[in-house]
Amino acid sequence: MLSIIMMMAMAQGPAPQPLIESLRSCRAIAQDDRRIACYDRAADALLRAERDRDIVVMDRAQVQQAKRSLFGFSLPSIRLFGDGDGDGRDGKGSGDGQLKQLAGTLRSPTLLPGGLLRFALDDGGVWETTEQVMSPPRDKDIVTIKAGALGSYIATAPGRRSVKVRRIR
Repeated sequence: MLSIIMMMAMAQGPAPQPLIESLRSCRAIAQDDRRIACYDRAADALLRAERDRDIVVMDRAQVQQAKRSLFGFSLPSIRLFGDGDGDGRDGKGSGDGQLKQLAGTLRSPTLLPGGLLRFALDDGGVWETTEQVMSPPRDKDIVTIKAGALGSYIATAPGRRSVKVRRIR
């Protein structure tokens, strides 16, 4: 089942409540013809707001994809994706909607001076270690990147020690 999440295109706050409230208020109308007319007005206003890019409607998969593409970047604390889908029940979220880890297939590992490593994941994100890598992972290894303390990130690959990383692009 898709969950529809509405957000302000300009990220000025929570979902536009008047549009949702006008749609919700139609449910209380007892007369069928008045209720249908109310729903028509509310739907027209909602569709007009979407057309004018005042709101954006996304399903859960689109929100998850957007969160994955932004994982690792320092962003201002704005609620672009509402409360999110990290409800804490699946072990991946804490209930605050923040993505806590990212797993992907390693692509294009490149050794850098000083024993550092730059690599891409299959989702297109490019990461770089901030400490020396003794045993670098190989192309097509599965890498898990977890959010650490104070905005840091830690990458692990099976059979390798964990290293601190930062997102490049």
